[in-house]
Amino acid sequence: MEVRKGAWTVEEDLLLMNYIASHGEGQWNSLARCAGLRRTGKSCRLRWLNYLRPDVRRGNITPEEQLLILELHSRWGNRWSKIAKCLPGRTDNEIKNYWRTRVEKQAKQLRCDVDSQRFKDMVRYMWMPRLAERILAASGGSSAPLVCERPAEGSVEVGQTSETQYTSVSATGGSASSSQGCDVVTASESVPSPGASDGLGSLDWEESLWSMVEVWSQQGL
Repeated sequence: MEVRKGAWTVEEDLLLMNYIASHGEGQWNSLARCAGLRRTGKSCRLRWLNYLRPDVRRGNITPEEQLLILELHSRWGNRWSKIAKCLPGRTDNEIKNYWRTRVEKQAKQLRCDVDSQRFKDMVRYMWMPRLAERILAASGGSSAPLVCERPAEGSVEVGQTSETQYTSVSATGGSASSSQGCDVVTASESVPSPGASDGLGSLDWEESLWSMVEVWSQQGL
């Protein structure tokens, strides 16, 4: 039987969805044959996981999701599947595409290697605090600036990732909060749910902020 390639048709999608609804997912090679699809098992698996699953989220990566991706990538690197498990409804492919089209693009524009310590510092000490500040302001919380506290000199061993604290600076001195595991580092205990501030993730705003990051980096980061 000749294997079909290229775009999936509506009929193929329905065959795949109906078969999985009746028999469940897994055993993708045999699933393709039993469902009457002239597709490879890998093609069926990717089509289901990335497009047809009921819990797949649609739309742009939200600012809250961006902050979580940046934080988790600083700990786990390019382990997209592991990161995706912390973002319900997002696929590893979506997260990888976000990283390559947004983060790596900005590193290139700043003439930085995305894996260089200089770029990592710009992300952690400039971009992430400003993104958290933007999210907090949109949630109706304090719009006081956030200060990302650098770890004390020598407090982090080579090869380890420091836990960053974001402190909301207010007239009364403010407070700091940090997170572990799959919880995003935030500037408050109440962060809007994904999608609550979609407008904040606009490319225009990101480009503007990255331009500021470039200026700051030239001033001595």
